[in-house]
Amino acid sequence: MQTLKIGTLEIPARGALDLDQTYEPIGGEIILRTMSGLGIKQVTWAKLRTVISGGGWVPPGIAALDPTQQYSVACVVPRTITADGARQATLPAARRSDSGCTPYGIALFPDHSLVEVPVSLVGNLATADAASGAVAYQVGYYPLLTCWISRPTESGSRGDASHRWEIEAEEV
Repeated sequence: MQTLKIGTLEIPARGALDLDQTYEPIGGEIILRTMSGLGIKQVTWAKLRTVISGGGWVPPGIAALDPTQQYSVACVVPRTITADGARQATLPAARRSDSGCTPYGIALFPDHSLVEVPVSLVGNLATADAASGAVAYQVGYYPLLTCWISRPTESGSRGDASHRWEIEAEEV
């Protein structure tokens, strides 16, 4: 099972029994207009924002995180890239490679079923193994982001013996 890691802090599994993570692209982009009204998109930078929230039976131990420091955030929710016709996808260099977090392939079939397939890696180029009858492939990976984090929020319920928390992080 993948565990959330923020810097050297590993959130205990019982502190993240219920865990959600969202990814949101952020960046400097604008649509400029010519005199004729034709739109031209200008993108100056692109990064990710992630919001991670969870809950469990024990506090997560995030009070020690210093929001004035940058942290590596080892994400727990995978992202996928659709492979090209050669079953290949270029993965970001910033990804987890620890046990249980290695890239994996998904073969998609005409009946909308999915089958996990092995992936071979050469640098950042992932190639999914062929599956008979597959019409498309995706390659999944777990991001490893260098981020600024917000001040974490925490709450708890004595009656339920539960704890909730949330952290927002933006890629540097």
